[in-house]
Amino acid sequence: MIDIEALKREVDCRTVIERDLGKPRFRGQDYSAFKCPLHGEQRGYSLVVYADHWHCFGKCQTAGDVIAWVQHFHKLSFQEACARLGSGDLPQASPRPTRALESSAQPPDERWQHAAWRIVEKAQERLWAPEGERALAYLRWGRGLNDDIIRAAGLGYVPGAPSAWEMVKGLNVPCGITIPWIAEGAIWGIKVRRPAGEQRYQQVSGGNIRGGLYLADRIEPGLPLIITEGEFDALTAWQAGWGIASAVAIGSASHARIDRRWYGKLLVAPRILACMDSDQAGAGAATQLMAISGAVRSVQVPMGKDMNEFYLREGEDAMWEWMSAVLAQ
Repeated sequence: MIDIEALKREVDCRTVIERDLGKPRFRGQDYSAFKCPLHGEQRGYSLVVYADHWHCFGKCQTAGDVIAWVQHFHKLSFQEACARLGSGDLPQASPRPTRALESSAQPPDERWQHAAWRIVEKAQERLWAPEGERALAYLRWGRGLNDDIIRAAGLGYVPGAPSAWEMVKGLNVPCGITIPWIAEGAIWGIKVRRPAGEQRYQQVSGGNIRGGLYLADRIEPGLPLIITEGEFDALTAWQAGWGIASAVAIGSASHARIDRRWYGKLLVAPRILACMDSDQAGAGAATQLMAISGAVRSVQVPMGKDMNEFYLREGEDAMWEWMSAVLAQ
């Protein structure tokens, strides 16, 4: 008699599926990714495989353990799939090591984190206090964000003159609206939008925004993903496309080489739209993003420089209609 539970423990899904499909397109420390053959996927790599299970985040949304894979792919009954696995016809060895995707990106150290969390928390308190009234009005009316998105994004405010800085627990903090880059339980950096001055965006000293991905934790498996250049563009897309798309930002056209650390999060999206600013730098960034995967496609808003400008000029209904159209293509 075949020990079904032993089969599930001993047979590595990654090994079995790689034998069926060939080498994966991406290989991380604990997962592999393929085009899903169960729905004839042409673009993207929606089939994500772990040691003990697999899941297609694309059109078919199929998932299961190693037995379910053999059933689906080889068109066998449950008993036939167990028999094939138990016979040794498919690999039945302990999981072989996989080569982790090279990544140098790490969040700042624990000491920096302690100070950064204090900055973020205090800035959030100030934004919703009387001293943050003008900054909150700017977010609501100048950027079109609703209160739910403002709170969910952890936006805050450090009061002071446009060129002023405030020292908080050893970190030099620009005064203005704070935009924390939070992912995987850590703060990667804090960008600050100044109310005036030649350089409107500055950062809290010591952050690693270039190695991060803004709103990475907000990516919902199975939804299309929109990659924007600026944080306010991503927040606009998140707000306007609630339920039909996720959104992230790279922070600058010069940050288009997304670190491999975040590829696993990108893989859960059936398709990815790169919506950069409508300028030469944005076009270059879109080209770099499309090189990541065939699932990435470049799009631009119908008018205005970026998503937030289009939203402010044309309104939520126009944004929704445009997003629905490009996501359906």
